[in-house]
Amino acid sequence: MTSSISLQGGFDSPLSAAITERDRNTMQMVRDAIKAKQVMLAYQPIVQTLRPDRPAFYEGLLRVLDKNGRVIPAREFIEVSETSETGRELDCLAIEIGLQTLLEQPNIRLSINMSARSIGYPRWKETLLNGLAKDETIAERLILEITESSAMIMPDMVSFFMTELQAKGISFALDDFGAGYTAFRYFKDFYFDMVKIDGAFIRDIANTPDN
Repeated sequence: MTSSISLQGGFDSPLSAAITERDRNTMQMVRDAIKAKQVMLAYQPIVQTLRPDRPAFYEGLLRVLDKNGRVIPAREFIEVSETSETGRELDCLAIEIGLQTLLEQPNIRLSINMSARSIGYPRWKETLLNGLAKDETIAERLILEITESSAMIMPDMVSFFMTELQAKGISFALDDFGAGYTAFRYFKDFYFDMVKIDGAFIRDIANTPDN
């Protein structure tokens, strides 16, 4: 009987070892893509039910490409990167591309996802302020999305951050509301401009009274 040894020093199955190796390779591909700036935003229109022909704004979803130009599925790296330097670099690239899009397209609003962990990341803040300085209308057309789970990591810092940037005209959206365990006393203090309800609560909403 044989067994493999995991990176943590314990015994593991060959399947787990293969998954670990795959994850390691995926993260290396992501780091290589960041270095080469092989990333892009996919723009998803957000529409009002009464005006489906006229997007209220677009959500810019970051896509990371491998060396052959294929999209690396976010589910394969997003959780691992969230708590690392890689996650901060991805947030920087997303806001950089988003701000450039707002500069080039003066008639649109755009939302960009970010992690609360990037609030204290100097390069992210510098990228944001540099982008805002290029056009006085950009701030009022920018929406920053923070997931519920991310906001709960450091609620006081998030609240202060939002107040500071809302004064500049930036809007904030709470993403995936209902997926975590938001304490309502924090939720009340956040002053989000919009709330995006987790899909599990609104699926089949036209036919399900409870939803």
